[in-house]
Amino acid sequence: MKQYILAVAAAAALATVSQGAAAKGFNYSYGILGYRNVDSDNIDGDGGQAGFSYGATDYVNVTGSYSRLWIDQRDGASDVDLDLDEFKIGFGGHYPVHKKIDIGGTVSYVDQQYTGHEKPDGSTNKTNVNESDEGYEVVVYARTLPWKKIELTPHIVYTNVGSVSATGGGLGFFYNFYKDFSLRVRVTRFNKDSTSNVFAGIRLDF
Repeated sequence: MKQYILAVAAAAALATVSQGAAAKGFNYSYGILGYRNVDSDNIDGDGGQAGFSYGATDYVNVTGSYSRLWIDQRDGASDVDLDLDEFKIGFGGHYPVHKKIDIGGTVSYVDQQYTGHEKPDGSTNKTNVNESDEGYEVVVYARTLPWKKIELTPHIVYTNVGSVSATGGGLGFFYNFYKDFSLRVRVTRFNKDSTSNVFAGIRLDF
């Protein structure tokens, strides 16, 4: 983990000498902030997410995000009340195949921290939970600009965190409503437990 963070910091430092020479096209330096929902056969979580992308070179960006989800689900005799803190940090690469189309991908380290309590089926006692899982996430995507103010981002995601792996796909939608501000909606559907991951918020380019 420590070596990974140092490598990401080194890549970010490249921006001081390369940002001014970045090629025209899609911007890869921005921040996001908004609402996140994760829903599956087993859990239902709501919360917030903040993230960033930083264009270190013409074709490389550094990415990171933090999410806080409150998971509160009852299913018969089961009782789950958990907080999830999720951290991601990684690298991205991208390449223009058309003036209105980029293809790219990211590889991220993922750290998940669960705290709270749960009551297993058939039990009257609650069990405190304080667990952590680590793993990685790989995303392959395209950024397309079919209209002047609208951007679409189809994507494929593979995650492997702890003992759970899943593959999914989805679509992101951006609407640039004022200068460097955009509305963002991103929906991803995974094969594991019919999980859906939804984000809705704003993007600020810089």
